Amino acid sequence: MEGRRVRRWQLIPVAIALAIGLCGWRAVDVRRYRSGLAEAQADLDGGRFALAANKLTALVTWKPGSDEAWYLLGTCEAARGRDEAAEAAWSHIAPGSPFAPRAIQGRLQIEAGAGRLARAEDLVLRALADPRIDGASLPILLSPIYCQEGRLEETLGLLEARWKALDAKGEGASEAAVNLVRAHAGLRLNPVPRQAIRDAMDQAAALAPGDDRIWLGRANLAIDERALDEARRRLEDCLRRRPDDVPVWRSWLRWAMASGRSDEVDRALGRLPAAGVPPAELRRIVAWRVGRLADPTRERRAIDRLLEVDPADTAAMERLAALTATMGDAAVAAEIRDRRAEVERRQRRYRSLEARGQPLRDAAEMARLAVELGEWFEARGFLTLAEAVGDGRNETLAVAASLRSAPRPMRAAGSLAAAVAAEEAAGHGVR
Repeated sequence: MEGRRVRRWQLIPVAIALAIGLCGWRAVDVRRYRSGLAEAQADLDGGRFALAANKLTALVTWKPGSDEAWYLLGTCEAARGRDEAAEAAWSHIAPGSPFAPRAIQGRLQIEAGAGRLARAEDLVLRALADPRIDGASLPILLSPIYCQEGRLEETLGLLEARWKALDAKGEGASEAAVNLVRAHAGLRLNPVPRQAIRDAMDQAAALAPGDDRIWLGRANLAIDERALDEARRRLEDCLRRRPDDVPVWRSWLRWAMASGRSDEVDRALGRLPAAGVPPAELRRIVAWRVGRLADPTRERRAIDRLLEVDPADTAAMERLAALTATMGDAAVAAEIRDRRAEVERRQRRYRSLEARGQPLRDAAEMARLAVELGEWFEARGFLTLAEAVGDGRNETLAVAASLRSAPRPMRAAGSLAAAVAAEEAAGHGVR
């Protein structure tokens, strides 16, 4: 018994020595691995893609669980134009890996570059539905695709969501966040030109003519150009492919309003969710519907309610002035047109500040103007920056007070049709 105890104690130094040796081998292993990655990264940065791919292939053969090596290998293959090989490499990356979002971005670029816009969008949406993937940075990747499909409001929504995510982390005044706010303002003030959208859709269609997001992009372009028969045909094609697709029904609503089709407006409202709809959009739909009733008093009420949440809707202001003059109140009509002229002056000033591109200098003034123009998101963004740099304290206090009562997107469940009916009832009850 005593002899066995001695032998056990004699084994302990041996076990320790083995452990030390094993740790040493692991340290060497790690150094070799990191050195191999660094060499491959240097080749990749230097444009030596084939050489980098050979080194990375050897690495993943040795370390098949290395998500970083698989990601870099996919990047090399994509740079060499070997899309299938890139996809194969990226498919090895675990969903919970920090390299998974980067791989999804690479796959999205391949799909979009091949004109497969629908597959690119579905790729991101599927990733967002996977709780294992850190998808915080993914939605913004769709913004270039949405832009070229003429989906401006959805693009602006992506920019807003990304800014809010940064702001929630205390980074609302960071360079990345400021760039998002500036991009929002720039895109809203200067939408993608129609010819650029047409060129993008033509190029995509040459590669993937059966892609239904290309059809949607062309339908949106047709609506903007008042080619309403063409728009309807293209939207019908989209609905045959995806009967319940919300982006298509949004475009159908636009087409129906442009066409003066109340029946089709009602049809679209019944297929669209109310959640997330901005109050201005809701009230604009109501004003359009009430305007079809030949009831000037009720239409004036609807437009007044619209201007409460979108004080810079100059088309609504002009319609309100015309209605007021028709009803015999020329003095009030003149006041409304004076208000419109003041709005247009503020819009010109805001546009000039946006074009100047000095947000640190102009943040407080831009926040104030954004509130006055009903651009609530941009007001929040520029206010956050102004507060961070200590600019225009009196202005920022006033803006902050205004934003506390700013309208919020709808959170209610149910259809947009139900929300419109409730807003119509609320407006009709105004005296």
